[in-house]
Amino acid sequence: MSPEALKRLRNLKEFWDPKMAAVDNDADLARVCFDRARAAAKRAQRGGNPRAMHELAELLAHFAHDLEVADAKRHAA
Repeated sequence: MSPEALKRLRNLKEFWDPKMAAVDNDADLARVCFDRARAAAKRAQRGGNPRAMHELAELLAHFAHDLEVADAKRHAA
């Protein structure tokens, strides 16, 4: 990786790590992580990946679906 790329990653880490460390519950942690993922997708789109936000949406939809199926199975048992 180039020195510039490493610096960008270091800056991102310095920006997001304190936000993640400051949360005191899982709901806030999920919010910060979602904000981080959304910001990364926006950067990827600006960098030439027009599908980045769509890919994030697909990941979230699959995650939600898996939890919904597990919940339905738990209630059916």
